[in-house]
Amino acid sequence: MLNEKIIEILKHEGPATFATHGTDGIHLAATWNSYIETLQNDTLLVPAGHLNKTQRNVEAGSELQMILASKDVVGLQGGGAGFLLKGKAKFEGEGENFDKIKSRFDWARSVMVFNVKEVTELV
Repeated sequence: MLNEKIIEILKHEGPATFATHGTDGIHLAATWNSYIETLQNDTLLVPAGHLNKTQRNVEAGSELQMILASKDVVGLQGGGAGFLLKGKAKFEGEGENFDKIKSRFDWARSVMVFNVKEVTELV
């Protein structure tokens, strides 16, 4: 599911933006591509220093949508590639996934584990 182009995008710095939906509407947040780790072919680990509203929305049942892009990766029309990822997330404040992220980011209070269910190449 997470193809080679997505893995390549994560190697180039840029914002990774994601959206959830809560009682007050859509909530946007972001991190850096380089902070994200791939766990499996369909799972991303994102360190959470804050992301409190994102976590509340996820825990209330919101799905997560994420945009990953880099102008340094060849896309559908040449320079620049971008993807929309959709799926479910959960936050973990302990365990193997958390320990892996905490070892890189001492400021992480938890890890957002994003299980990607759908991938659409945008550009």
